[in-house]
Amino acid sequence: MVIPREDNMVRLYVQIASSSDPDFNPRKTATAEEVQEVAKKILKPYWVEWDRVEWYSVYPIGQGISEKYTLDERVFMGGDACHTHSAGQGMNTAFHDALNMAWKLHAVESGLADRSILSTYETERKDIAETLLNFDAKYASLFSKRRPTAGEVGSASHATVASGGEEEDEFVKTFKSSCEFTSGYGVAYKPNIFNWDSSHPAKSSLFEVPGVRLAAGRAFTPSTVTRLADANFVHLEQEVPANGAFRIFIFAGKQEKTKKAITDLAANLEKERSFLSVYRRPDIADVSFFERHQPHSKLFTLCLVYAAQKNQVDMEAVPQILRDYHHHIYADDIPDVRVPNAKFAAHEKLGFDPEKGGVVVCRPDSHVACTVQLVEGSGTADALNAYFNAFSTKPLGQDQQQSRL
Repeated sequence: MVIPREDNMVRLYVQIASSSDPDFNPRKTATAEEVQEVAKKILKPYWVEWDRVEWYSVYPIGQGISEKYTLDERVFMGGDACHTHSAGQGMNTAFHDALNMAWKLHAVESGLADRSILSTYETERKDIAETLLNFDAKYASLFSKRRPTAGEVGSASHATVASGGEEEDEFVKTFKSSCEFTSGYGVAYKPNIFNWDSSHPAKSSLFEVPGVRLAAGRAFTPSTVTRLADANFVHLEQEVPANGAFRIFIFAGKQEKTKKAITDLAANLEKERSFLSVYRRPDIADVSFFERHQPHSKLFTLCLVYAAQKNQVDMEAVPQILRDYHHHIYADDIPDVRVPNAKFAAHEKLGFDPEKGGVVVCRPDSHVACTVQLVEGSGTADALNAYFNAFSTKPLGQDQQQSRL
């Protein structure tokens, strides 16, 4: 309902009571006057008057989902074309549809991945839409039974509604249990060619870092670090724009402990059949020193995080191939209230041992692809090559190259 006041119009969404009558049809029976009266009751002790109603409509809550999101992986749909609901998640879900679709199309068109990977768009996003619709149906049912009080909604941030062991209201329970999902951080994609698990084609004993608190398919956990290039505090998960590149976060731990492992990783990244070399930019000779994100390849960005204070990182000891990402070298020296006793908050919050470090590969949409242990020798690079080789159009790594001959 739109209400003009002077030169402004206001839109009100007003819930009207449902009915158990099987013939109940609010589109036919609900009137503008009835909705106005309900709005007045809701706003008490304040009041509102209408000069005139410019537009009025009745929207019965409903859910729907498309049978398919794609036609032969040539026509793709997202957003309202695929799913309808009333949980206030339409635009948020549609944006995630679009991003999921876009980076996979980019991976195919750029020559990184075979077009068969496009099937993961429907399987990943339809599963999320079905989860959303299930939540929406439950949430809408609770809303239709009665309106929650302001106190009940406010109590959703606390452990209990009231002292004395009273049972939590069902609406509050649903609200609390769904907060992670509705915020977007609860989206969890199942294992597939991009989300590593033990059934993935890439095999290495270095996949999955012991104690790490990151799960493949889920969003990368926000972390705050110091960017060494300008000493600014930055959010690590926001440092690489949505440009279609995989993000490789190297948690390097204490520099004196991991120096050889970092040196070995860098040396193996420079090898001819590494993922970084195989998909090297054709214009690499002309790339500016000020290229922030993709000095070597349009498909990968490397970020290096040391467990140290910003003035304690020895940049001369950082291998040149990693130093080329000078805007993506960080010190883990910002406290975090989630781990108040941690000396190196980003490492420890994510579960990385500052003595050992580790590597996180994130998809271009910021969801974790896999974690790899940081070790001396070629093992870490071999595991990364194996992961990307699972969907690469070109053979990666020496072993993979020989097996395809």
